[in-house]
Amino acid sequence: MKRPTFSKTAIIATIMLLGLQSIAQNVVPFSPRYDEAIKGDQLLIGNSNVGLHVTDPYNGSGTNDNINAAVYVDIDGDPTTFNSSSADLEVPSADSCYRIVYAGLYWSAVVNGDEPISDVKFKTPGGGPYTDITGTEIYFQNAANDNNSNTYVYYHDVTDMLTSLANPEGTYTVANISTLVGPKPNAEGLSAGWSLYIIYEDPLLPAQYITSFDGFTKITASINETFPVSGFTTIPVGPVRASFAFSTIEGDQSYTGDYLRLNGTTIDATNNAGTVIRPGNNFFNSSVSIIDPATNTPELFTQRNPTSANTLGFDAGIINIPNPGNSLIANGATSASISRGS
Repeated sequence: MKRPTFSKTAIIATIMLLGLQSIAQNVVPFSPRYDEAIKGDQLLIGNSNVGLHVTDPYNGSGTNDNINAAVYVDIDGDPTTFNSSSADLEVPSADSCYRIVYAGLYWSAVVNGDEPISDVKFKTPGGGPYTDITGTEIYFQNAANDNNSNTYVYYHDVTDMLTSLANPEGTYTVANISTLVGPKPNAEGLSAGWSLYIIYEDPLLPAQYITSFDGFTKITASINETFPVSGFTTIPVGPVRASFAFSTIEGDQSYTGDYLRLNGTTIDATNNAGTVIRPGNNFFNSSVSIIDPATNTPELFTQRNPTSANTLGFDAGIINIPNPGNSLIANGATSASISRGS
């Protein structure tokens, strides 16, 4: 079969779940979850369900491995939930012609092994009740010999839930993510959060190739990870554009050294004002970021509750890949390599 060539933009989109932790191994290989060519784009929202305050944002510089008073974030006032956080979805479409074609919900945390980690509550816009969701395991670490520091990642396809909405834009809330709080029982600390990854079709946008992967790996200063992305063909002439979406656990704001590389080049994320949102030597820095549709540059994502600037070990975001002169991704390219490490 002939590979498609895209008229304006090629997008590489990846959901990654990884741990920047003390024991390194490639635990669950990354495999495709969505792999299609459409006229459209990708979006990612999310938030943390563990913090230093129940409802107030945390904007300090602490790291989750140095905090001994973590509490559940719980913003919904609902007695049936023990933790909850929300984020707002806005689709940057010029009109109402767009339609959502895929939506995947991810959640991850550290537990002691006895909690119902596969189950969460998910609320869509419109003021309706929570829906109980049982996810599919991507990864679970049985760490009974490491102070029960069990890290897990779960996933659920929520496409049908979003496509059934008259208007999918608005506030999404995820509750009851099983996670440890209080004094940390391990050297790595506690963290928990969720991401909602969305692909939408819009006939007014150029053709794009979108592929998403998920899996789990642990990285350290000595163990890094590289995996290929293929199946596309970039345009033969003109600027090649790409974007990258991700979700991780255990990246810290104050600890440097972790990086993201595309085809061997270290990436950072800088906004329109020249502010570095995600530095090349601390890419996973306990923040949630989006691409601002007004400037087409990364910004910290503030349309969420709570709006913590420091999400204590949880990262979610989406960035445009800088590609001046097609120096990272060339015309006619059919594959790329993505690396991350510490």
